[in-house]
Amino acid sequence: MPIPSLTAEGYLPDGVHDCTLKELGERFGVFQRSDVRCRLFRRLEAFVQDAAATGFLTAIIVDGSFVTGTDAPNDIDLILVLKSGHDFTAPTRPFEYNILSRQQVRRLYRLDMLVGEEASAELERQIQFFGQVRERNDIRKGLLRVRL
Repeated sequence: MPIPSLTAEGYLPDGVHDCTLKELGERFGVFQRSDVRCRLFRRLEAFVQDAAATGFLTAIIVDGSFVTGTDAPNDIDLILVLKSGHDFTAPTRPFEYNILSRQQVRRLYRLDMLVGEEASAELERQIQFFGQVRERNDIRKGLLRVRL
């Protein structure tokens, strides 16, 4: 199913919309008056590749100005969707820690992220939070989900 058209306000329609990483890149990771989108997408691609290698995730939900109609987005926000039953107390290898640590993700990939377990109330809360539009209580925006 293709990524839906943006609303008149420049957002995805409310809800979580599935897409592939390739579709996301073709839609939002291309040159638009500057190479900002291209650079942001390269960071996202690297992160997704490294995140998939952990085997911990079922999906990554993408938000931020990157998935809006703005010509020069300033960020990509993510929700990492961990497999149900993930053991948060288990030791992690350095490359796994680099994916699960908000500080490391910010430092290495310059992305902002939250973590939620699949089908949890916490994940639903995060999706509801990301669907808000700052200073616009009258509208909600959509998010994109890339399944791993």
